[in-house]
Amino acid sequence: MTETKTPSLADLRGEIDRIDGAMHALLMQRGQIIEKLIEVKKTAETGSAFRPAREVEVVRRLVENHKGLLPVELVVQIWRQIISTFTYVQSPHSVHVVMGPEQENARELARFHFGFGVPLVKHSSPASVIAAIARDRGDLGLIGLGPAREAWWDKLGLPDQPIAMATAPAIARAASPRPPQALVIGHPSIDTAGLDTRVVAVTLTGHPPVHVDAVLASADEGGHHHVLAWGPREASDDEIARDVASGLPVEAARTVGYTAKPIAA
Repeated sequence: MTETKTPSLADLRGEIDRIDGAMHALLMQRGQIIEKLIEVKKTAETGSAFRPAREVEVVRRLVENHKGLLPVELVVQIWRQIISTFTYVQSPHSVHVVMGPEQENARELARFHFGFGVPLVKHSSPASVIAAIARDRGDLGLIGLGPAREAWWDKLGLPDQPIAMATAPAIARAASPRPPQALVIGHPSIDTAGLDTRVVAVTLTGHPPVHVDAVLASADEGGHHHVLAWGPREASDDEIARDVASGLPVEAARTVGYTAKPIAA
């Protein structure tokens, strides 16, 4: 009976070096395909290369297939760096981010979602980010969610204004899910087909409703309660509004974009 030889430390390091080399070669091969993609799509002439539904599809497949010691969050972060960098290579753009005392983790979240190769532009308010995206159809915006001083989302989805198209982070722990921390916005020319969740701006009469999972952000202005809500894409604006109203009268409800629910890890 042949005795199995235990690999030496040098053998294992050599195997790691071989894997690293193969990974690098595949990344370079991916870059070559992107170069061909640019020629075929002429992306630089037609606007943003950002495809939120495609990104969700890639990340979801990674999470579903992952196993082993490597934390799945790290795998997602690596692929988000790859995806975002190659998106930027196809069509250079900036990400406009609200940064300030109330958004302490905004830069970290932006880097996790969009990578380190994409320029970040600092803004002091959501209104400033929305105005910047309206001016440049190729750029993207990242705005923090939760309680707000004003209903900045009421501007989304209007003529010549940005729309919602993703939330960040893209992954959530199934055992202790947290609501998304930020909303990604972009020009309405960006394809949102394939995203399974409708984002709706809702205006209610009266005091704020009880906390529900369908509420992404909220603000009180002049006796009205404004809510940014989400629900299944197949649901109507009114159905999603009634879900968050908790019996309060609904004054208005309007779709302001689409996204995908965070992927449960």
